Amino acid sequence: MIKHTLKCYLLSLKWAWIPLLIMACCLVPAIIYFIIVSQGAMEEMNSSLSEEIGQLSYTIEDMINHIFDSAKSLPWSTPFQAIKRILFEGWLSEVIEEFIAETEGSVYAQAMSGNIKDTANAIVGGMSVFPIAIVVGLLASYLFTASFLRKKNCPRSIWRTILNVLIDLFFTTVLLAGVVSLLGLWAASVFISSIVIAILYGFISITEAYISHRDKDMKFKDIVNPKTIASLLISYFILLIFAIAIIALFFLIPYKIISVCLSLPVIVLTFINYNLAAESYVASKRKEPYKKMPRKKKEKKKISSVEEDEKKESA
Repeated sequence: MIKHTLKCYLLSLKWAWIPLLIMACCLVPAIIYFIIVSQGAMEEMNSSLSEEIGQLSYTIEDMINHIFDSAKSLPWSTPFQAIKRILFEGWLSEVIEEFIAETEGSVYAQAMSGNIKDTANAIVGGMSVFPIAIVVGLLASYLFTASFLRKKNCPRSIWRTILNVLIDLFFTTVLLAGVVSLLGLWAASVFISSIVIAILYGFISITEAYISHRDKDMKFKDIVNPKTIASLLISYFILLIFAIAIIALFFLIPYKIISVCLSLPVIVLTFINYNLAAESYVASKRKEPYKKMPRKKKEKKKISSVEEDEKKESA
């Protein structure tokens, strides 16, 4: 089990470009939208300012460069603090007002403070598409890549998929109800509950995999047993260590944005392998190949020579 899971995980890394490409396809429209909104807001602000003072002594490119230079001084060592500063604490309007004060004078900057805030709000509003694009990209990359890897390693019919979902819902409901009841009776049972949940999760995963991928020669006790469950849980732990190690290597790259972009597919593939580990293992134990639905061949109607002659005469 452990060897098989690690092998599948390492082989799946060669398909890391699939989630990366899907996420890029989701992010590119968001970037284009953000650029259009930001540029439009800046142009509108500049036109209002030029009506007041005439010819401006700066360009939009100068303002953008100033914003980027100012962004470098944000506390990016704590990314959430930096993002919070940009989105919720009026950082952008302060930077734009500071830039206009330096280039056109503080009097005009104060007079245009309302327009500056509107511009900053429009730009921040344009940023709101990024969380949506990231969530959609992650979900789409997970679903598509998982479907692709499942088809390669452990295909299953639609009916078995539905059965698997129903079993998941049943066991999850029972498990949650049991844990909540146990915590209600004994608050110190968190540690015990965690162990029980891990064991039950392994049991459920192996059982579902057996139901979905068994063949007539496969026995329940040979697949669902303490050794297999323990091996599955150890496999999960090893996958986590591998993923952390790979991501740590990526973060040695000086440019953190590249590190993040490379790490996201690894995270997606790790979750996929978590989900497919049991199924892939059981599928590898099958002696019977998966049955493929026969394709219906279209029967060509044979036209008799008499009918052909009649068609020629009518033509």
